[in-house]
This record gives sequence, structure tokens and C-alpha cells, in this order.
Amino acid sequence: MEKTEEKTESKSVSTPDMTAIESYKYTWSNNTDAMPPVVIIIDDFGQNAGQLLDDFSALPKEIAFSILPDLPYTQTVARLAEKTNHETLIHIPMQALDHQANPGKRYIRTGMDKYAISDLLQDFYAQIPNAIAANNHMGSEVTSDLATMNIILEELDNLGLYFLDSATTNKSAAFTAGKNLGLKIAKRDIFLDVPDNSDATIINKIEGLAKYKGRNEPVVIITHCHNRDKLNALQKFLKQIDNMGIELISVSQLFRKLGYPA
Repeated sequence: MEKTEEKTESKSVSTPDMTAIESYKYTWSNNTDAMPPVVIIIDDFGQNAGQLLDDFSALPKEIAFSILPDLPYTQTVARLAEKTNHETLIHIPMQALDHQANPGKRYIRTGMDKYAISDLLQDFYAQIPNAIAANNHMGSEVTSDLATMNIILEELDNLGLYFLDSATTNKSAAFTAGKNLGLKIAKRDIFLDVPDNSDATIINKIEGLAKYKGRNEPVVIITHCHNRDKLNALQKFLKQIDNMGIELISVSQLFRKLGYPA
């Protein structure tokens, strides 16, 4: 049975100290005309609830929550996301190249047959029924295996879900599988909280947006929900890109821009 959490009123969270972020002289900030919009997905929801979750839910509604199945608060997060108008993804646990890594209690492995994968994805979807898409949790081995990705994408398409490749390997077969099925796949461009949540890292990520100028596709950014430091870093990033006039769009808008119908 899923744990219950005492209701707390979600409040708008004040932006942390922006001094270092705003005082940095970005090399491209005088002209953002050719900058594509930004999409932000927060991974790994489901393990915790309470005030931190409420504070994440106070973020702009364009930001999507990617929720792990089979966790104590999986359905709590899914319900709160729906209530606060945040789109959701199924954060599908998948086998990593490092077999010592633990993606979760149940996860997709290479060599699984079509029916086992289908049953698992359908069960994950039943836990997060408002999901519009899915992305991989870990999964460097699975996403680099074309046969397995063909099965996953076919089943997700049957469920009416898009797939966004978290790009945990540079050998991903997701785009080839998508082409086989006539599906467009989105891909993560930036991990916002790697290597850390420091102001220096956030400045580096904002400065690095310059390389996407002139690109038609939106810039896809993933961060995580593990602690308040990650929330604070995300708030700083959001405030600065808003100051620069960079548009924030939702995951559904991302896939419309890739050519899917509304």
C-alpha cells in the first residue's frame, strides 16, 4: 500500500541568492534572437514527499516531472503533478552497462521478451496514468540494444506515449528504433546538476547554451529532485534564463515542435 503524506499547502518558493549568476558576463547574452526554447524535466520523483515535493510543484507548470514506478510516493507525485498542472513522464528503470548499478526492484533488461516488456510498461503506466511520455532511468545497456528498444518504443506508441532518450550512453539505438517505427525521439542535451549544484556549474551551463543558437529543436535539460540544493540551483537557472529572454516550453510542446500533432 502506498504511504500517505500529511497535506501541506504548496507555497511559492523564494529565489536563492542570484548575485554570482547575475553578475557573470555571459558572452552571448546581448542577442538571444536565435536561441531555441528550453525544456526542463526533473527526474527521480517517487521516493520522497512533504515540503520539498510541494516546493518543486510550485515551479513553473512548463516543467515536467519524471516519476519512478514502484516507489512509496509514485502515485502521490503523479496526483500532485496533475493537480499543479505539471506534465509527467514514466521514468522507466532500465539495465545499465554497469551491472552493479541498481535501477530498481523491477526494470527492463536486454534479452527480455516482448510480452514481459509489455506487461512491465503497462503496469508502470497504470501507476502513472497521466504520463504523456517516458524516459530512461539508467539504461545505458538497454538503450544501446536495438532489438530491445524496438520493443520498448512499439509498446510506448501503443500506450500513446512519447519517448525521450536521457542519453546515458553515446551509443544509444533509440533514434534508429524510432526511425524503424516512424517515430520521432527527443534527446537530453544537458544534465543541469552535473557535476554539482554550485553557482559555477550553473553559470557554465548557461554559458554553454550558446552552442545551441540557431538550432530549430528545443534544448532538453534534465535535473533531479533529490534535495533542496538541486531545487535552489534550478531556481537560479530559471531566473537567469528568464532574464535573458529564453522561452521555457513543456514536453508536449517539444514533441509538437518535432512534428507530432497536438
